[in-house]
Amino acid sequence: MKCKATIKNSLIFEKRYKGLISYVSVLFILMAVNTVPLQAQMFSVGETTSNYNRPMSELFIGMGPIDANFKGSLGVDGAGAFEYSGPVISIGYNTPGVNLYLSTGGKVTGVEDRSYFHTGGNYNFGLSLYRSPKVSVRVPLRITSQYTNITSDRSWIYSTASRFQFGMIAVGGGFKGMWKPAKNIRVQVGAVPTYGFSFATGGSVGGSIGTVTAHGKLYFDRLFNDKGLSIGYKYDFRSYDIEDDIYDYDLKGHSFEIGITF
Repeated sequence: MKCKATIKNSLIFEKRYKGLISYVSVLFILMAVNTVPLQAQMFSVGETTSNYNRPMSELFIGMGPIDANFKGSLGVDGAGAFEYSGPVISIGYNTPGVNLYLSTGGKVTGVEDRSYFHTGGNYNFGLSLYRSPKVSVRVPLRITSQYTNITSDRSWIYSTASRFQFGMIAVGGGFKGMWKPAKNIRVQVGAVPTYGFSFATGGSVGGSIGTVTAHGKLYFDRLFNDKGLSIGYKYDFRSYDIEDDIYDYDLKGHSFEIGITF
């Protein structure tokens, strides 16, 4: 029995990280291909000098709680097996056209009996509604791809569920505003809902997913030559509606972030 369990765990481990490597590879290719043209687009005719001179890249780290709550039928075998509640650590890289991010939680953040891993990327473009030296308003359009993995010591006792391991692709649009109260200070707020499909990596089940991300950030540009600081908050909501009720979850996360701009 121990041998069979070891083989099973090895196969799951192999499938999990093959899927993860594929996702991360695609995201980095997307960043490399699109960052330069998207930044060039930002410097289009009509762009103000103050916007042209602002930092275009950001590296950040964040921490905050996330709750994964089961919303399916309580009568199914394994209901609530993948619920997670606890802090996660996040890192990410932002440009005007591409966002890359990764977050993890579990023993490293004080949650002993389960773990959480999430990575993804956004491809951003959009429409400008209003622009002046101090205020800009945009309608961001977004294509997003993400991968989420939640494991729990409890899940292995159910024959119908051993892992929550889903990828997703979604599209959406929202609102983004920026205000410059001083030369090197920016305040930015925004929110983007998306809707798309979710699929199990290494499995056959799938369904739909709705997401909402919102953020508010304060930027202090060019404090040290071309380097600046950012302080902000991000809200992340994801709702999975999978054909097997056992995987129907709502995830709500809050992250407080600090970063370096350049």
